[in-house]
Amino acid sequence: MKKLMSPLILIPMICIGLFACSISSKNNLNNYEQIMVGKVWETTAALDQNKSTIDPQNEKVANFFGLAEYYPNKTFKITTFEGKPKMKGDWSFSEDGKTRSLTAKNDKGEVMFVRVVENVTVTPDEYTYRIYPMKGDKNVYFDIVHKVKK
Repeated sequence: MKKLMSPLILIPMICIGLFACSISSKNNLNNYEQIMVGKVWETTAALDQNKSTIDPQNEKVANFFGLAEYYPNKTFKITTFEGKPKMKGDWSFSEDGKTRSLTAKNDKGEVMFVRVVENVTVTPDEYTYRIYPMKGDKNVYFDIVHKVKK
């Protein structure tokens, strides 16, 4: 007759296993990526190079407004403020936190485009990235500011 493990030994082993799995999934994310997951990020402002507020309806920044969620499996989704899907796909931050990359995919999983942006602020409460509307001109830019949705 086989002897079963004592619950006093089995329960701690299960807890250790679950803890190890939790650490393992977090280890797949660098420090900057860990800040982004588990939250809904809401676009709150767009500022130009002079720190002037740009109207969210302005065609140069309108596409960058919405709600974004970044998942630990390195996928993301972005919706309008009303919840309509805008884009989804894969995401990552560089190890030094200086850039974020989005690979937008269609429903078939085919890549539509890749967008790499310069990160300005990455904290638990604010995420701001910079876009350059004119290729090759770094004198004109917009900072897209996100806060954690309450």
